[in-house]
Amino acid sequence: MDTEVIKKTLDISILQNHPKLDSRIFLEIHPLAPLSMVSELPGSYYKTPKVPDKKMLCGLFENLLGWHIDLADRKSISKEIKKLREKLEKQQKKQKNSLFKPDNIVIPYTDYSKGSTYFPLLMDYFEIESVNPVFSKVVFYDDLWKKAYRRADSADIHMGGSSNLSYEIIPAIHRLNEDIAFVTNEIDKEKDKEQKKILEEQKKSKKKSREDYFKNHLGQFPLYYSTPTGREYVAMDGKYELKLIIDIELNKMLKKECVSNNIGCLGNSEGWVDLIIKEL
Repeated sequence: MDTEVIKKTLDISILQNHPKLDSRIFLEIHPLAPLSMVSELPGSYYKTPKVPDKKMLCGLFENLLGWHIDLADRKSISKEIKKLREKLEKQQKKQKNSLFKPDNIVIPYTDYSKGSTYFPLLMDYFEIESVNPVFSKVVFYDDLWKKAYRRADSADIHMGGSSNLSYEIIPAIHRLNEDIAFVTNEIDKEKDKEQKKILEEQKKSKKKSREDYFKNHLGQFPLYYSTPTGREYVAMDGKYELKLIIDIELNKMLKKECVSNNIGCLGNSEGWVDLIIKEL
């Protein structure tokens, strides 16, 4: 999806404003289901932290706001944020330091895409002051978990065709595959070494075109599933109490959403929680 289309369908205007941590809230998170709050890629075993971290809260807030944005679009939005921050930093340097109070200092751009496939957009719009788990009973247990994925590094497999891909891209897939097949056939027939080299370069170029097409149309290809992996869950009777310093606009957006829907997901799509937000 184009970022301009996202801007028209979702209210992400807060990202055009520099974060200002100018309000404080008390947040209660009441788990309605077992939680597995893994924010980094851990390898062969997904161990859950005992309390939610900042990245987990970003996912919860974005889920509550309906920001279901894929990774490619998140990266595009992040590039726009980077340009905005760099522009603000330049403006700040041109002006006298005395004009800038501590809360007006520009927050440097940080790439939050490292560590997992989730790319948060709201990391700079709040800080966690404290997290306090309050519970009468807690149980940790292991279960098997599998994730949906696409092999983004392997267009050869996905571009071979599948009964579940979008019909809209079938003509393009046929054309790209036929182009490669034609050049491959010409290479097999060619006897001249120099001409063969030229054809090999053409084949590389056409394969690159196919890879680019795949990466630019990921949403129209089916998902596959990985081998089930061990994942730890925590089931608890109780709640998490958090104190946050938060951008006042984000505060307003979350409160507005909670009036009609205060249920979101924490950790993964199975981790349903109930939210209560109070002013401090």
